[in-house]
Amino acid sequence: MKIPVREQKQPRQYIVKALFELLEHKNYHDITISRLAQKANISRRTFYRCFQTKDDVMKYTSALLMDEFADTLLKNHAADLKGIAQSYFEFWEHFIDILLLLKKQHLLYFLEDDMPALVRDTAVKIKHIPPEYERITPSADLEKYKYLFHFRLAGFWRLTLIWCEENPRKTPEQMGILMEEIVYENGNS
Repeated sequence: MKIPVREQKQPRQYIVKALFELLEHKNYHDITISRLAQKANISRRTFYRCFQTKDDVMKYTSALLMDEFADTLLKNHAADLKGIAQSYFEFWEHFIDILLLLKKQHLLYFLEDDMPALVRDTAVKIKHIPPEYERITPSADLEKYKYLFHFRLAGFWRLTLIWCEENPRKTPEQMGILMEEIVYENGNS
């Protein structure tokens, strides 16, 4: 299983890797901090220096995944809908084992709960929106944009969950074309 990486050979990476290895065989709620630390070959004390809870490990992993997604967008120079969609599904193809494991374990909420903020942070990283976006004085246009953003994000996410269970899965290129057709056939909403 491919695990997103921020820093090499750090306790946080060992913990993330150990948690996902344990999740392949155990229910998330049955995994103890002691077992997780043992699997990561670290002490409980080291675990608590890095994280307070297992949930913090999952939130950290979500942030790592979104960093990887931003890097994929930058690497692919994705600027239009088709390119962004293709990069998005390329990214998830790379981390399909994590996506399927989170789905199987009913842990997708770790991604879903923070998805708007994670996507916003990704948009800032790739310079799609300015860092001060949240400090802009609210206006009717900004409020409408926020609703539209969440609407589109939810649609993208639901398509991701359908796609990840297809057998065989469509390629990222096919999904980029499909997303473009869906959006432009429905009035560019």
